[in-house]
This record gives sequence, C-alpha cells and structure tokens, in this order.
Amino acid sequence: MTALVLKARRGISPISHVAGRFGLTMQAVSLFLGLVVIVIAMANLATGMTPAQILGWSLEMLGGGFLLLLSALVITDIFCCVRMIDSAHHAETDLERQKWVQAGLQACNGIATLALTFTLLGISLGIGQLSNSSLTPDSIDKVIATLTDDFSMAFLTSVIGLPLSAILRTILIVLNASLALGSTSVVYPDSSEVDAGAPVTSS
Repeated sequence: MTALVLKARRGISPISHVAGRFGLTMQAVSLFLGLVVIVIAMANLATGMTPAQILGWSLEMLGGGFLLLLSALVITDIFCCVRMIDSAHHAETDLERQKWVQAGLQACNGIATLALTFTLLGISLGIGQLSNSSLTPDSIDKVIATLTDDFSMAFLTSVIGLPLSAILRTILIVLNASLALGSTSVVYPDSSEVDAGAPVTSS
C-alpha cells in the first residue's frame, strides 16, 4: 500500500503499477517454465526417458510436496532477479535493488533449509517404518524396499536442493555486482586537469 501511495505521488498510476508487477511475475514464471523444459530435455538426452517418465520419477522419488515448495522458492528467486534488473532499468535507488537482493538470498536459504528438512524427514520416516515393522522372512523384502524409498527421498532432496541453492545464490550476487558496476560511472579528467592535480570523481 505504501508503495502504491509513493507511486501515485510520483505521477504513476496505481493500475499501471499493479500491471507492471503482474507482468514481472509472469516473466519470472515463464523463465521458470523454460528452465524446467531445459532440465527435462537434458535428462531426456542423458537417460533416454520420456518427459512423462521423468516427471513420474520425480514425483515418486521426491514427492509432490517437495517439488511444489521448491518450485515456489525458485520462482521467488527468479522474480527477485527480474525485479533487480527492472529497478536498474528504471534508475531506482540502490536500496531498492538491495531489498530484492536480500529477498532472493532468503529464498536461497529457504531452498537449502527445505532440502535439509526433507532429508531429515525421509530418514525419520525410514526409522519409524523400521521400528513399527516386524522383521520376518516373509516381510523383510517389503521393509527393505520401503526403507530404500524413504532414504532415496532423503538424500535426493539434499543432492538437488543444496547445489541449486548455491547456484541461485551465486547468480544473485554476480547480478547485483554487475548492476552496481553498471550504475556507477567514472568521470575521467582531461590532460590539463590531470596536470593541475584535479581529482577523479565517480558518480
């Protein structure tokens, strides 16, 4: 609400402001979907599995809850990158860009926390399943299969989530540094000013 009031004072219509936010959100979602398509295509080339098989394997091994939360955090991170670029194009303050940098870094932390949480969850489910099962010659194969599924989810969430968090964090930091460098212009004095000892200023 405060942002809308400030935009109105600057002569910007709140409707156009909301439309701009919606457009940036759709841009982030489009980038995320494009990234998913690239990942599926790479997995198809590496394994020979069809896209339907890849999606089915992902749901079976990682779980719908993990994939849904991970997708939300990745979209949030991409949205922060889009807002950083948009703030640089509209010559907004450095504090505005830093706000989205911090939000993106928190989303990266959320991805790492999510991965470790589901790792502990998978291990806990496996141990709980083992403690509630009676090991007999007839049931031991089923118990081992259930433990394998739980531990696979536990370790795969960390294998996927932790590197993804590090990659997105690196992209945010490098993008922020590039935008900060692009917004800083150095004024070089001519030779006469250098001879006179004039300082070099930057803005």
